[in-house]
Amino acid sequence: MNKVVLTGGSSGIGKEINIFLLEKGYEVLFTYCHSDESAKDIESRFARAKAFKVNFTSGDTLQDFFSAIEAFDPDILINNYYSGTFIDTYFHKTEIEKVLTDFKNNVIPTLEITQKCISLFRKKKQGRIINILSSSLQAPAMGTSVYNSNKAYLLQMSKSWAVENVKFGITCNSVSPSFIPTDFHKDMDERMKETILSGYPLKDQLEGKDVANAIDLCINGGKHFNGNHIFLDASHY
Repeated sequence: MNKVVLTGGSSGIGKEINIFLLEKGYEVLFTYCHSDESAKDIESRFARAKAFKVNFTSGDTLQDFFSAIEAFDPDILINNYYSGTFIDTYFHKTEIEKVLTDFKNNVIPTLEITQKCISLFRKKKQGRIINILSSSLQAPAMGTSVYNSNKAYLLQMSKSWAVENVKFGITCNSVSPSFIPTDFHKDMDERMKETILSGYPLKDQLEGKDVANAIDLCINGGKHFNGNHIFLDASHY
């Protein structure tokens, strides 16, 4: 198995995972939306990298991406994409429209992409599904109700994917990294970042390469390594 579909592979944790896989010799079809320069740079550096620009809020580009997935015929799916905010506001102040919009923009595309890949994996009797979630699921920060609810939904879905597909040679595992400051958190208050990082039990904070190593385990851990939820947080909680 060496062909990977990676959503959100041009920045942050996704970029680290992408480069790790490409350096290992995998062929990666990865998505991006705004990071054009980064996506082009990755393609220029690695012959096995295939960038696909997609707006997950647009049905038209999503259908085009489904066609690209079918033509690519992957063995591995890594659901990393998330668009929105990590910390927003207290739940009681959150507009319901915000809840619905974030669910529609993040969870629904992930479900549709996973359905597409499972149908391909079942035909081949093999496949890997890996979901990038968050250690915030275990100890939510204030103001993260929308973000955490979406990640929790995907965690519960991944348990079903693991049970329903293992007899077809398909495994599904999830990885929840601790807080890593990336472009995703660019609008987050610096004092909040410092507070979160100061409580981490190790002097060296988690990096993208640490997440990539967990991805490697999920890919190569064998058919019995299934239905796991891995926390990368140095037993913080």
